[in-house]
Amino acid sequence: MLVAGCGGSDGDDKGAARGGDPRDPAGTQGPAMREVKAPVHFSTGKAVALPESAGAGNISIGGLQHPLPLALHRGMAYIARPDGMEIASGLRKAAPVLLTPKHEPLTTMDDLGLTVGSNPARRPVIAESKGKTLAMSSVVTKVPGSGTTKGHHEVELLVADTDTAAMEWSARIPLGEMEYALDVKEEDTEVVGLYGDTVALYAQGRLFGVNVDSHQKVWTAPGTYAAGAVLAAGKLVALRDDADGDRRPVGLNPADGSQKWAIDDVSAETLNAASPSTVIVGGYLSSEDSRDGSVLLEAASSKRIETYDGIMKADSCDYDGRSTTICAGADAVTAYNTQTGKERWTLPDKSGNRVAPEVTLVRAGLVYGTTENGPVVLDSTTGADKEDQPGIAPYFSDGYVGIALTDSDHTVTAYRTEN
Repeated sequence: MLVAGCGGSDGDDKGAARGGDPRDPAGTQGPAMREVKAPVHFSTGKAVALPESAGAGNISIGGLQHPLPLALHRGMAYIARPDGMEIASGLRKAAPVLLTPKHEPLTTMDDLGLTVGSNPARRPVIAESKGKTLAMSSVVTKVPGSGTTKGHHEVELLVADTDTAAMEWSARIPLGEMEYALDVKEEDTEVVGLYGDTVALYAQGRLFGVNVDSHQKVWTAPGTYAAGAVLAAGKLVALRDDADGDRRPVGLNPADGSQKWAIDDVSAETLNAASPSTVIVGGYLSSEDSRDGSVLLEAASSKRIETYDGIMKADSCDYDGRSTTICAGADAVTAYNTQTGKERWTLPDKSGNRVAPEVTLVRAGLVYGTTENGPVVLDSTTGADKEDQPGIAPYFSDGYVGIALTDSDHTVTAYRTEN
């Protein structure tokens, strides 16, 4: 079945959709989907290779070097590209669908070459809106000039309906002149998330709000920001540039972009969501003694729950979906009680002759990763080994499939859940 509606007009703001229907709704190409809430086994005999766009510019000869720009929903992979969004089945072999923006993108897949770290695309967001499940990604494009009117850049928000694997709507926002000097590139953009009727969108150092009904920009947050803002506890938490060249944590109202709180004595370098209601910020925690570390904050109020020495614990933190936040970095893994910020367990543990895994995914009360012994699954609350033969160490899972790299050539591949 082909996806209809190719080549949107100026009025509908929709780009092109090309390819077959990867969902195969008739289920004619394999067994039916089956969800496992917290999988600990994956079938290595039912592997489906994803399009090259899933790993382009992020994988070296040694394996994964940068986060893959994809999200999963019911076994389908939504892959952000610098020139669009690709939709592919992780359950069976099928032709993918490619959604493209109206104007020419700043960067295409052909521009990436073999350079690791060259792919600017960031993971799409899956969210519920108006009774539909949507997949959202964004692309920075070049709008040509006409007559005496200069050309300019714009960011296009691409929104797909996961039921049809087709474009639902899109929105385009003109971008002004470059206003920043920190580590922001022209092609940088990502969808932060959906709050109520507003999509929070990042592009070229700016934060915008887009209304899901009008498909129009409804606010622009003052100032410039680092990539990686998060939605938590009804606040849009971001790192804003200041006049001294530092970045400060701020909490914005995602409905209108207004500031609700700011922390002036933290020079922030990293920001991660620690749970649905908390964030963890790493950097210099005091302007007086320049002490480095990380701080766990209530996103709603900026109240400090816990402070930690050393920046490691904020390098990579993920919420397990239950009651534990897992932070990994520098050959160590530490688990914290999400509510109190107190440590639950840490690895390596010399007394127990246990090493720290290289964490690939934290989800549904489990920690997936690898050691020299191969893939392993830990219980996120206790740190105990739960499964030492899971088949793969997934970077993503939605209960239907897990995403990992093949050992032979590092192809990004989907494996069905088994248990």
